[in-house]
Amino acid sequence: MKNTFKMITLSAAAALALSFTGQQFASAAAFKDIHNVQDKDKIIALQNSGLIKGISADLFGPNLSITAAQGVQMIVSALDLNLNAIRFVKEPHATDYFKNAHDSAWYAQALIIAGVHGLDLPADLKPGEKLTREEFTYQLIDAMENTNRLPMIKPVVVEYADQDQVKVEYSGALQRALNYGVLKLDGSGKLNPKQEITRAEAAVAISNALAYLKAHPAPAATDEVLTAEQAVQVIKEAVGPEAGLQIKIAPAASMSREAFTYLLIHTLQTSGQLPMINVIPEDVKDGDQIDILNSGAIQTALALGFVELDADGNFNPKAAITRPAAASIAGNAVNYLKAHPAPGAVSKTISANEAVQFIKDAAGPEANLQIKINPNMSVTRESFTYLLINTLQTSGQLPMIKLIPVEIKDNDKINIQSSGAIQTALALKIVKLDQDGSFRPQDGVTSADAAAMVSQVKAILSGKSAK
Repeated sequence: MKNTFKMITLSAAAALALSFTGQQFASAAAFKDIHNVQDKDKIIALQNSGLIKGISADLFGPNLSITAAQGVQMIVSALDLNLNAIRFVKEPHATDYFKNAHDSAWYAQALIIAGVHGLDLPADLKPGEKLTREEFTYQLIDAMENTNRLPMIKPVVVEYADQDQVKVEYSGALQRALNYGVLKLDGSGKLNPKQEITRAEAAVAISNALAYLKAHPAPAATDEVLTAEQAVQVIKEAVGPEAGLQIKIAPAASMSREAFTYLLIHTLQTSGQLPMINVIPEDVKDGDQIDILNSGAIQTALALGFVELDADGNFNPKAAITRPAAASIAGNAVNYLKAHPAPGAVSKTISANEAVQFIKDAAGPEANLQIKINPNMSVTRESFTYLLINTLQTSGQLPMIKLIPVEIKDNDKINIQSSGAIQTALALKIVKLDQDGSFRPQDGVTSADAAAMVSQVKAILSGKSAK
């Protein structure tokens, strides 16, 4: 069942809208339709905290069933799941994780977050399909257990009248839900697993889950020492999937501040993501305790603000690194890299496969690429522009324009078959000539060039093209 595909993407996404209906109604007014709802106080508390909204300004719709998309939105909002600590190398789409999703739908961001965090959702999830009580409860328990270090419990097996109706793979999670107090049996001792879950029932389950998490904080979470395997995962999330870790380490070994910092800096450097800087060595009081091979990486990390010395000027290189400390260092690295992209990362010439991804991003998932290309071919400004314009035209996405050809100084270097596409791209300001009036058709296309062209295409398609 579990959707294990994860794709790291270009920029951290915006904060989630907290409505699990996908609509943006105000929630300040009290709901008028929950007076007869059991546990209505829990719904009101969630409303006041901004975790749920109604179907209108003053109606909650407690007896309406929820869809799979609404359930995911509700869970990621309540558990405050986001993409803030993850560095992206290409824009995320809901369809990267869930093939039946729509990338422009209100729920797309919630599905991306669920996919990135590895929530156990089916890859063929149908966003508009109604959720049953067992499905929603399983997803909620999976999310709360896998995104929080819950204390281990020995579940007390709860017998209920209709447990033979429960899907086998959900039974363990439902037993824990009953133990956590997230779910309760009805007056007849039934769970009613196949019934569609209502908005009121889902909201109460969320409230109960949050209450359990508040009452059962992770044991000594701040003292957890990262293993090498866990440290590698933190670094991979920060650096992105394209960067290969160059050091062989024992997975179960505990990680020191020195080792973690070196591994992070070394990985960023070998993948060409750090800009060149003039490092002025900082006085480290316990510098004699740092392995000479690691000292350069640590000085670099200090200069970039990834790490800091303590109040006494010590780095404490041999101290074990905890998960919060590692997350903080990795977060500092992510923020720095967003603000200071390495020259190589911007000027690197894209491959044919990368060109296709840029064009798919511009045209959207509905547009079919009409040209077969060799993945190993070099991408020129001419070939990329032609492929981009041709894709947009064949998918009917370009506006009708009266094309007035622009004089191009090096027009004799442009293939006659590409000239129309290039003139169209110039007219729409998707590309520009250089100061000499040349197009430079045989030049390679950099990531920065491609990103700028895609950005203008998106502006055109949304009706906000640059003047």
